[in-house]
Amino acid sequence: MNIAYSQPEGGQPIEEVFDAEQIEVLHLMNKKLQGKTIKLQNRRDPKRIKWAAWVIGRLGGWKGYDSQGPPGVIVLKRGLDRLGYIIEGTNLVKDVGTP
Repeated sequence: MNIAYSQPEGGQPIEEVFDAEQIEVLHLMNKKLQGKTIKLQNRRDPKRIKWAAWVIGRLGGWKGYDSQGPPGVIVLKRGLDRLGYIIEGTNLVKDVGTP
């Protein structure tokens, strides 16, 4: 995923890496994690892995500024772990009240 930042077109299509449920949660988290200024907004193509790497990096603790450089491997791992917990939580919410 870190390689996505070095490719000008943003890397491979997001569907090749994430399933529909993960992509849905990434979109929700993207809205939550974007800042009010242009510098803290994810301006990447949401159909590409570079967009997802921005969201996952933010989930892992990366500040999101381009001047910082891309998120590192450890930050991306933390972000992926957190994404998994968020998806698990959303599934629990969906299952509440069903027999």
